[in-house]
Order: sequence, then structure tokens, then C-alpha cells
Amino acid sequence: MSRNDYRIMVISDIHLLAPELYDDGAAAQRMAAGDMKLSLKSDTIMQHIVDRAIADKPDLLLITGDLTLNGARASHERLVAHLARLQQNGVPTLVIPGNHDISCPNARRYVGSKATQVQTITRDEFAQLYAHHGYGNESLRDPASLSYVCEPLPGLVVLSIDTNRDEENRLRSRGDTADVYHNAGRVKPETLRWVSERAAQAQAQGKCVMALMHHHLLEHVDGEARFLPNYIVADHDRVAQALADCGVHVVLTGHLHITDAVTDGRLTDIATGSASMYPMPLRMLQVDIKARHLSVETRWLEGLPQSLRQQARAQVEHAAPILAGVIANRLWSRMSGKMGKIKQMLVMQGADTTALPQNARQATTLMIRHMQEPLTQSLLTVTRGGEDPLQAPAIIQAVKQGILGMVAEVMPDQAKYMGPFLLENFWPRVQPMMRSALEDINQVGTSQESSTPDHTLQLHF
Repeated sequence: MSRNDYRIMVISDIHLLAPELYDDGAAAQRMAAGDMKLSLKSDTIMQHIVDRAIADKPDLLLITGDLTLNGARASHERLVAHLARLQQNGVPTLVIPGNHDISCPNARRYVGSKATQVQTITRDEFAQLYAHHGYGNESLRDPASLSYVCEPLPGLVVLSIDTNRDEENRLRSRGDTADVYHNAGRVKPETLRWVSERAAQAQAQGKCVMALMHHHLLEHVDGEARFLPNYIVADHDRVAQALADCGVHVVLTGHLHITDAVTDGRLTDIATGSASMYPMPLRMLQVDIKARHLSVETRWLEGLPQSLRQQARAQVEHAAPILAGVIANRLWSRMSGKMGKIKQMLVMQGADTTALPQNARQATTLMIRHMQEPLTQSLLTVTRGGEDPLQAPAIIQAVKQGILGMVAEVMPDQAKYMGPFLLENFWPRVQPMMRSALEDINQVGTSQESSTPDHTLQLHF
């Protein structure tokens, strides 16, 4: 008698770095200091994940991309060894590549004071390495990509969709004139047709269908496609509609390192945060084939030393200056051409402009002084998911105060007028995205405004 219910574990973005690729030297410490993940502990974390899976005995483990830190062959081989231990203990695993995994020019060894380039892998080599984890004879491959379809559990068809652009990467080590790396995502037209045909076929056979992809399919935060375009597949609305039309209503994703879920009425995109980053999440899915029902429960990796958990949280907290730098650089690149006119206008009004930032570095320093605390709280809130709307107003108010503080520092004589002016004209553009992120709301301020639980969901295929 066949079973109707299955338990599936989902993890994402392990970013594993093989132990032989680093030591305790300055190069490794520099890399780790600028990273929100615990890259130097990723192998230890993966060992705990394997131990947890062997103890829990799920029917299947799914990994939604970014298996390695930067695609080093040694890191892939190390991960394959972990997956072999799972397989030997009766836990089959399916993987899909992420943007860090193939033809990555950033593959490095961090030994002593130097970071040196090491061998990465090709697409064919990826398929060979993971032949027992989705790319073997049990699966049907898309001729145009590393996408595949298989039926790992009776009645459940898994569509693993390759959304990466690593074919466009360039490596000097392979004879190219420059190193070029792409982290944005897309689904090739021919792949979308192939996937749609496989999904429709599975639906016609009465089977449940679940899709995996690395990049987001739906906007998890309002404005994601505009402000964070590298984290969501290109032309995402068309791709989502095509998948929904052929009966795909559940998609598992990763990439942005947030634990979040969003539903748009057509399908649900369930994003799982990085397994190597606070708070080290994993998803447990309960699939009832007969009822075509899916339960999702979010857990945090157990068994890790408390010191490691504290280190993971501190790593995110210390990343606020990095985020400030990213924001400041983007704003500066957009405003740098207008700074001359802005200064001229302020001088005409009698303002002293000597304290205005002269470059992106000064703008970053200014932002850190006034915005570090709310940025830290925002990072912790968004990465964990399950946002508490009651906390959001305090964070948003702190951001406003930070903006006023920056204005008061660089334009003390005009702060009384310029601060309110900026909030009145600039804030309406930012507030919907902030409310969406911090209050876990999608399509803020529209008739379609909604909220999807991040940690516990009940869905139908």
C-alpha cells in the first residue's frame, strides 16, 4: 500500500567553503569580516544539518541553490561528500544551482595574507558532481539549461528550474579578456516552455507539482523588482503567470537570505534564508498527496553551540555599516550628477555647504553615524521573517530621526526647513517599501494589500 503523506526538509544558500580553502590568516579574516554569513563555519553548519536530517529522517531534502561560497570545485566536492552521507542514511537530496555555484571568477583560497584564485566548475561538471542529487537517470533534463523534472516521491513531481546566468560569466583563467560575474536571474523562453509542458503533463496525470528555483519569482518586498532586480527573475510577472497557467502553485526559492513567504492569488513563493546565516533557518514541509495539501513549518537549526548562534547574530549586526555603504553608494551614484546644482541652490539660499559629503565614502560614514541602529534592527527583523508589525513604527521613526540628524549635521543653518522638506518629498517614496519589509505587507496602500505568514503556512497544490 503506497503512502499519501511525506515529510520534506528545505534549506538554501549554504555557501559552503571547503576547510582546505582557508586558514586563520588575515585573508580569511578579511573575507569573513565583510560577510553577513558564517562562511568560515559553513562546513560545521552543514555537518549539523546532515546530523539533523539523519535524526529526523525526512523523505526528501531540497536545496534551493548557492551550494558553495563562490563555486570552488573543492567546495562542491566537500558538499557532495556531505550529501553522500545523507544518501547512505536513507535521506535522498535534490539540488538546484545558485548564482555562486558555476563558472564563478570569485572562487578563492584564503590562506595567510593572500586570497588566490582556485578552480571553479562548468555546467557539465555541476551535473556530473550532482548526478545522484537530481542530475542522474531518474530525472528528465531540459536541453537548454540545468533545469530538470523528476518524481522523487510517488505522486509528487519536482520541477527544478535553473534561473542563473552563469553562461554569461567570463574568466581570465579560461582565456577570456576579463572576469565577469552575473548574479541576476532569468528563465530562458525555451526553458519556460519545457517546464510548462512537464508541469501540464504532471497535472494531467493527477500528480502534485512543486517547483524549485534560486531567484525569487514574486516580489517579497514592494519594489524588489525595481530596487533589488538581481534577486528576482527578469519579467517575473510573465514567468509566474506561465507557471500558474500550467498548474504550478508552490515555488521554493532562496537567494536574498530572508525567510519569507508571499502569495499573489496565483501561486505562493516560499523563500528560505541562508543556512549559514542568522538565524540558520530550515523549512519542514508536510505533503498530503491525496488531499493535495501542503503544510509548512519553519525551524531553526538545533544542536549548534550557543557561541556559534551568538556569533551569527553578531555577524548580521555588524553588517549594518555594509548595508549603509550599499545604500549610500546607490544614492550617490544617482545624485552625483545633481550635486553641483544642489550645492548651487543651497548657496543661493545662504547655506553653508562645506559639511556636505564630497564622495560616496563620506556619505557612507554620515549614514552610519545616524542610521546604524535602525538598519541593524531592520536586518535582524527581515532576515528572520515573521515580522512583528508592532515593532515597525519604532524602527521607521528611528529612520526618520536619522534622516533629520544627517540634515542637521551637514546643513545646520537650514536643518529647520530642509529636514521637513526632505521627509515631505522623499519619504513617500521610501515608506511603502519600508512598511512592506518591516510589517510583512505586500502591495502596500493598494486594494490588493495583503500579508502572508512567513513561518507557518497551509496551502493547496
